[in-house]
Amino acid sequence: MFNKGYEKEILIEGMKCENCANHVKSALSSIDGVTKCDVSLKKNNATIKSDKEIDNNLIKEKVAEAGYNITKII
Repeated sequence: MFNKGYEKEILIEGMKCENCANHVKSALSSIDGVTKCDVSLKKNNATIKSDKEIDNNLIKEKVAEAGYNITKII
């Protein structure tokens, strides 16, 4: 049976430049199970795709370690 995977949109505060977006992308990509991560500076969000369910608290922890705040995970 094919599993299409999981996807989450993460709304983020504090990103000001492309370097900020790269920090967030690096932090989220380091999470075990994440297969793809796209960060939009314009939309102040990130979208992650994974092959398993990723705990929201882990996502918040990784983004906080990078120096940014999550306002919502969808």
